[in-house]
Amino acid sequence: EFVTNISKKLSPPLVTLLSSEPEVQYVALRNINLIIQKRPDILKQEMKVFFVKYNDPIYIKLEKLDIMIRLTSQANIAQVLSELKEYSTEVDVDFVRKSVRAIGRCAIKVEQSAERCVSTLLDLIQTKVNYVVQEAVVVIKDIFRKYPNKYESIIGTLCENLDTLDEPEARASMIWIIGEYAERIDNADDLLESFLDNFNDENPQVQLQLLTAIVKLFLKRPTDTQELVQQVLSLATQDSENPDLRDRGFIYWRLLSTDPAAAKEVVLAEKPLIAEETDLLEPTLLDELICHIASLASVYHKPPTAFVEGKVGLKKMLPARAGDTDSEQEAAGATIIPEPG
Repeated sequence: EFVTNISKKLSPPLVTLLSSEPEVQYVALRNINLIIQKRPDILKQEMKVFFVKYNDPIYIKLEKLDIMIRLTSQANIAQVLSELKEYSTEVDVDFVRKSVRAIGRCAIKVEQSAERCVSTLLDLIQTKVNYVVQEAVVVIKDIFRKYPNKYESIIGTLCENLDTLDEPEARASMIWIIGEYAERIDNADDLLESFLDNFNDENPQVQLQLLTAIVKLFLKRPTDTQELVQQVLSLATQDSENPDLRDRGFIYWRLLSTDPAAAKEVVLAEKPLIAEETDLLEPTLLDELICHIASLASVYHKPPTAFVEGKVGLKKMLPARAGDTDSEQEAAGATIIPEPG
C-alpha cells in the first residue's frame, strides 16, 4: 500500500517535466525509461503525454516512442496503433523506420493486438514507400517467429514486393520467410533462385540466410530442388571467402550426404518463440541505475564505474610522519586507498 501511494505521487511531477525545454525533457525521458522498467504502473494511465509532437527534436521522438511501447497494454493498444500508423507517414526517415518497428513490437507484446498490427503493416506496405516496405518485412518476420502458422495468408503480398527490397536485413528477412514456409509457396524455388544470380555480391547476412533457406526447401521438396541445393552449396564452399558461410556450407553438405534424417532434425527443428521484451536492461544493472537516478549513469544507462578509469583502487600517497625512516616512508607511500563506494 505504501509503494502504491508513493507511485501515485510520483506520476504528476514526472509528467510536469515533459513540458520543459527539449534538453530537460530528454534527461527526464531517459530516467522515466528506467523507472517504468522497474515499476510500469507508475505511468500506465499517462500514455498521451508521450505522444510525439510535430516539433519535437528527433532524440525526443525516439525516446518517447520507446516509452510508448513499454507502456502499451491491451487497454490502450488501439490508441497506440493509431498514433504509430500516423508516425509512419512522416518525412523523417529514421523516425518512420522506428515507428514501423514499434508496430511489430506491439504485436509481439500484446498477443490480442497481433492481427490488428499485421493489418496495419499490410496497409503500410501498400503505400509502396521503399523504406517503409523494407521495415515492414523485417518486423513481419519477427511476428511469424512469435506466432508460427498463423498469418501465412499475407505471404503472397510480401512476395509481390520482393523486387523492391535492397537492404540486407529486409532481403534476409524475406528469404527466411520463403524458406520457413517453402511448402506453402508454389514458386519458392524460383524466388530463391533469383537471389543466386548475384550471390557473391550479397551481404554475408543475406548469403547465410539464403544458404539455410535453400537447404530447408530441399528437405521439404527434395525431388525438384536437388540442382538448386548443389548450386548454393558449391557457391558457399568453393567460391566464398567468408569462413562462417564456408563452415555452414560444409556442415550442411556433410549432413545431407551422410544422414538426411539428422539434417531434417537440425535444420527443420522447432524454433523457440522470440521474447516479448528483448531490450530490457539486466535486473542487476537496472537496480544499480535506479539507485543513481538523476545522475549521468541514469541518462547514459551505464553504471557509474563505466565513467571512471582505474576502477579497482587509486594509489594515493599518504603524508610521511616526522621521524619516519626512509623504508617506513616507502611503505607508507605504497598504501592503497580504495575508491569510495
